Amino acid sequence: MNRESRDQSLYNTIAKKYMQKDIVQSSALARKSQLLAAMQPVLAKRENVGTIVDVGCGIGAPGLFLNGRYTHYIGLDQSVEMIAAGKQFNQTVPNVTLIINNVKESSVPDNSADLILVIGALHHMTGLDDVMQSMMRMAKPGADFVVIEPQNGNPLIQLMRWVRAKIDAGYSEEQIFFSEQELVELFQRHGLQNIDIAYHGFLATPFAQVIINPQFISVPLSRFAIWVDHWLNHQLRGPLRKLSFNIVLTGTCKK
Repeated sequence: MNRESRDQSLYNTIAKKYMQKDIVQSSALARKSQLLAAMQPVLAKRENVGTIVDVGCGIGAPGLFLNGRYTHYIGLDQSVEMIAAGKQFNQTVPNVTLIINNVKESSVPDNSADLILVIGALHHMTGLDDVMQSMMRMAKPGADFVVIEPQNGNPLIQLMRWVRAKIDAGYSEEQIFFSEQELVELFQRHGLQNIDIAYHGFLATPFAQVIINPQFISVPLSRFAIWVDHWLNHQLRGPLRKLSFNIVLTGTCKK
């Protein structure tokens, strides 16, 4: 059983608990803010982003968080239980389709996506060149890519991740964390253009990942952390940007 299969088994086990992160206010606020910040370059270009294919979608929270900003949201995840939880989570949201699928064997037709979205999923996958080939097949000419990944540029955060893997049964010990160069080279190998890099998540990311109670304390703290993150995103320059938890890559397919 490879890393991908072991993570599939893990997420089948924790799906209902995981869904709570997108429901409980303190974590849901941070997770939605993270998504909107990463999506800003695309949302600035057009009000409706068209058809989204979200690879490794989990419960498909962007279906709700981006409701009204797309024509069709298609979420792919190989975890049966995550997709089941996602259908419950998005039951009142129109134009959401969730599919049990490994992206490398995706049933999504060619040239379907105006936007390929990947939120913290690449580091769970094996055969990344095969993954990219499948995503490129699904993307329309000129489609946008938005990828959010944990990055390895901050040693303190790497230590925190190692500790969490030892004490949190819902956190995979086998995750890998990319450098900027690794992700850029992956994009370039598959012909993506207009590649841009941003670093996001300084204080708010822990709120996005862990439900902290009581909520009457954690909700205002989460809001404050989100505000600080927005400020830091505009203020930090050069190597200081790599103090963040996450890296965001955007790019476009050839037309």
